[in-house]
Amino acid sequence: MQIPLNVSILICTYNRADSLGITLQSLSGVIVPKGVTLETLIVDNNSKDGTREIVERFNENYKYNLKYILEAEQGLSSARNAGLKEATGDIILFTDDDVLVDPAWLTEIVHAFCSYNADCVGGKILPVWPCERPSWLTRKIEGNIALLDYGEGTFEIEDENRLLFGANIAFSRRILQRVGCFDTSLGRKGDKLYSHEDKELYKRVIQAHGKVIYSSRAIIHHIIGMHRTRKSYFRKWHFDDGEFHGIQLGNYDKRNIFGIPFYIIRGFIEISKKYLISMLSLNSEMCFIDELNVCNSLGFMNGRLKLYFGKDPKY
Repeated sequence: MQIPLNVSILICTYNRADSLGITLQSLSGVIVPKGVTLETLIVDNNSKDGTREIVERFNENYKYNLKYILEAEQGLSSARNAGLKEATGDIILFTDDDVLVDPAWLTEIVHAFCSYNADCVGGKILPVWPCERPSWLTRKIEGNIALLDYGEGTFEIEDENRLLFGANIAFSRRILQRVGCFDTSLGRKGDKLYSHEDKELYKRVIQAHGKVIYSSRAIIHHIIGMHRTRKSYFRKWHFDDGEFHGIQLGNYDKRNIFGIPFYIIRGFIEISKKYLISMLSLNSEMCFIDELNVCNSLGFMNGRLKLYFGKDPKY
């Protein structure tokens, strides 16, 4: 991939007008390499706040082409696919509506694509804490708030389990033409913290032998909302994730109770025992992790019940 080239920055948003404004302000200071044409697409996933007004206000003085897209179909994957239909870039660069970008972010992404003839590039996602980082928020669970740091350097990733996150990931148009867009059955919908849409597309890229590059110099800073520093957020994240997997399992015709497989019920009993033991041992770190596993298991069973009794599994 050679300069000159076109780059599309794609941001999907839902009811985050204030933080979107901060992100757009940050993007206005990004360094655009010589020979690169930049466009920024904001996909409004049917927000009820002032999202459109924020974009229109920034569009008056924004240095680069800024486009507003409304996607009424609820769901992050639907929003991302709507943006992909409108994007004109040779590189489509995804980030979130609650980040600050390093001024050299775009330069480093473009450099990695051109130097390695890459199909996918991602980088560091570092936190901006609203308060002191909670002691219980360990590295084992920080992926739940989309933080990522694989250390220094630039290198190729061939292991599909070594993930890059959607807050800082870019794809070449050519690889997306080969592997397709986001699976709309996956990803966040409304207030449900479902996910896995970026992971699933990322794995398709690796399975198609696309070249995936991590660059430690391609940095964004994720503004961690106060609600994400509370244990309640992590409980909800794990419950919703379990519910999502319970729904995704589909019909299950082996031994079950109301669609809940016996092996899940047995597993829930074992997980609950482990949680009680960690509570008694006063190991606070393991206790919270075990509690999250209980939440995940409860969510899975709830998803099975939703499916079994015919409730709308999307929400």
